[in-house]
Amino acid sequence: MIKNDAKKIKGRYCYGHLGGKLGERLFVRLIEMEWLKLEEGKSTIYEITEKGYLEFEKLGVKLN
Repeated sequence: MIKNDAKKIKGRYCYGHLGGKLGERLFVRLIEMEWLKLEEGKSTIYEITEKGYLEFEKLGVKLN
């Protein structure tokens, strides 16, 4: 549950991407939950895992 006095975390929509603290925290959490992983041999490119595809589908997020 969110407290009324909780600090607001803001996101920013920029060039078709979610940025700001909200975007950063979601990105980190998706990696922690193993929905995203670093592409093999890359240092800045991530890919959706099989688990990620299944979980995004459950949320109604269409990726194909």
